[in-house]
Amino acid sequence: MSFVQRREKLLASLSRPLVLFSGGAISRNYPANTYPFRADSNFLYFFERPEPGSAALFDPADQTVTLFLPERTMGDALWHGEVASFEAVKLRSGVQRVLAVEQLETHLQAIAKGRQLDAVAVADFKATQRARHVTGQDLQFDDPTKVSRGEVLDAIAALRLKKGPEELAEMRKTAVVTHEAHVAAMKASKPGVKEELLAGLVEGAFARSGCVQAYGTILSVRGEVLHNHHHGNTLAAGDIVLLDAGAEGEAGYCSDVTRCWPVGGAFSPEGRDLYELVLKSEVHAIAQVKPGVRYRDLHLSACRVLAQGLVELGLLTGAADSLVEAGAHALFFPHGLGHQIGLDVHDLEAFGDRIHYPGRQRSPQFGLGYLRMDLDLAEGMVFSIEPGLYFVPAILRNPEFRSKFKGQVNFDKAEQYLAMNGGRGFGGIRIEDDVVCMASGSEVLTASIPKARVEIEALAGQG
Repeated sequence: MSFVQRREKLLASLSRPLVLFSGGAISRNYPANTYPFRADSNFLYFFERPEPGSAALFDPADQTVTLFLPERTMGDALWHGEVASFEAVKLRSGVQRVLAVEQLETHLQAIAKGRQLDAVAVADFKATQRARHVTGQDLQFDDPTKVSRGEVLDAIAALRLKKGPEELAEMRKTAVVTHEAHVAAMKASKPGVKEELLAGLVEGAFARSGCVQAYGTILSVRGEVLHNHHHGNTLAAGDIVLLDAGAEGEAGYCSDVTRCWPVGGAFSPEGRDLYELVLKSEVHAIAQVKPGVRYRDLHLSACRVLAQGLVELGLLTGAADSLVEAGAHALFFPHGLGHQIGLDVHDLEAFGDRIHYPGRQRSPQFGLGYLRMDLDLAEGMVFSIEPGLYFVPAILRNPEFRSKFKGQVNFDKAEQYLAMNGGRGFGGIRIEDDVVCMASGSEVLTASIPKARVEIEALAGQG
């Protein structure tokens, strides 16, 4: 589906005019030193290569789209190079008008003729402030209930939730780059190497292919810290490296992959058993993907596989079904199975549970309550499947959990894992792939990235 077709579909679903903002370049420390510009994902979905500071008006009354761009100045040409004229952009993009964004308020007033406008909040505070001004709405980017009016969120989500062939092609490209990055880190993982060197290899692999990080690289031997962005540890024999990293391409689409491997050789017996269990759970969940399957059921199915394995390892006691129902397994697997992926690594998460829990409520249970979506799968949806097992001191030594699960969790055995690696603890293991729901099952976009235990043991430290 082309950008023009996407805009036409959105126009057909709106009842009143909608203003979208790309957002602008945000300063890092002083005004002229900005972070690299990245357009808001909703704007990026409808326009190719958006400019910083631009906006667009979708008018359902006459089915037109007006693009608002920064005026072209001599200073801009000097410092940043010449950019296409308004007329050239109009012809290239297929919009009906291109006007100066500097006079946005005046133009909107003339076009809307007193009609109420809608807008969508973006990460750039100044752009959202302008959106509030032109709409009179209390818009806030960090509050899903105030990102936009419900009708607007539903209309955009209906388009973005299901990926078309052109979107999947972009995600396959980033999967190739992500493969290169993960393998480079595996090969360099030897005792004495710093985590920061591995992180540099990952991010360098992205840059060499014209990509950027889709999110902050998570790389650590402290795998029990789910979003660990600190890379100061030195690898030692017996450590398990957890890398959660994905590339984002020029079009904005991204990958999200987690792999774990032993430093410089083979897993320890404990690491081997837990790795094989997590892999079994992940493969089991992927095999069940098809249209109509409820994602929450995939999560619970993966949990039962983990629970049964933990029983066999002596860490849990009881039947897998009853352990999962009680939530005992969540002391080792405290997060959800995954999330949507697309233009955002957590796609459409800013829209909140209105989109991800339609007509459903989050569970109050520890662990299950962190499940990021409870959708019925449909053809074209892309999402992660990422079970894991972790030994988190704050969870396993929590007095409330110790009391509640004293007959189901072997806390004495768990303490043995917490004492490993000189008292630093076992850490954690997670395995994550990006999966497309297809008409007859699924496609794993990231299947080429090694995850069989023998494969990763053969690669680890061999660079």
